[in-house]
Amino acid sequence: MSLEAVARKDFEDAVRSRWLLALSAVFVLLVTLVVFLVRPGQGQTLTTGDLLGSIFIKDALVTTLIPLIALVVSYNAVVGERATGSLKLLLSLPHSRADVVFGKVVGRAGAIAVPIVVGFLLPGVVAAVGPLQLQPGVFVGYVLLTVLLAATFVSIAVGFSAALASNRLAIGGAVGLYFLFVPLWGAIQFPLRLYLGIGGTPSWLPVSGSSLLRFLKLVNPTGSFKIVSGEFVGGALLAGGAAGQGAGGFAMNTEIAAFAMLLAWLLVPPLLGLWRFEQADL
Repeated sequence: MSLEAVARKDFEDAVRSRWLLALSAVFVLLVTLVVFLVRPGQGQTLTTGDLLGSIFIKDALVTTLIPLIALVVSYNAVVGERATGSLKLLLSLPHSRADVVFGKVVGRAGAIAVPIVVGFLLPGVVAAVGPLQLQPGVFVGYVLLTVLLAATFVSIAVGFSAALASNRLAIGGAVGLYFLFVPLWGAIQFPLRLYLGIGGTPSWLPVSGSSLLRFLKLVNPTGSFKIVSGEFVGGALLAGGAAGQGAGGFAMNTEIAAFAMLLAWLLVPPLLGLWRFEQADL
């Protein structure tokens, strides 16, 4: 119950955040614009899967803006209260430090889920009454996967917030990780892809070049999300065998590894942050 109380209070505080309101408004407006731009012409139809799997939604919006919203809203979840002194008051109540850390993960993830659902309502309505072909299972599943992606970045930010003693360090770690995973990850992999493509896999490398590149894609939560969501929208998630590989280009073990990586990012950063937080002298 203590974790639930912390999560409820943090959710209520987060939904009133000006940053969350502003970034959520941007997300909703951009989704609206994308729906307008990709709408089918007269006499044509477009499935919900085609819309959600488009580069506009999948790459330009979800994997770029959702992590930013999550990190900005969550980086000061613990360290902000620590700086103002309200954390001592919170811990004077029957809440453990684990309740605080994981309660804030749940609360902030719930707060970010609200604009995600609102942002995707318009494509759902358009698909239901307009020229799009509504696929309710695909639509709801994609929204839930997007919430999972947001929750992973909330966990990363809360982990930083619990582990570090200043707002500056917490936001520096969160923003640095965002730039590493979102705009820079492809640039980091490019010379490696070029090297492996020209020279092949060197003899000293214990794994094949393709396995190394697959791991680099999986270790990035946005890369794992793209694998899972792409296979799901394409109807090939966990299909297995030739059907799974032919439809989406990924075998079942890669899809399971992508799920596992998302869950690892969801759990490990707050656990590491809690470990440091437990040792901190407030």
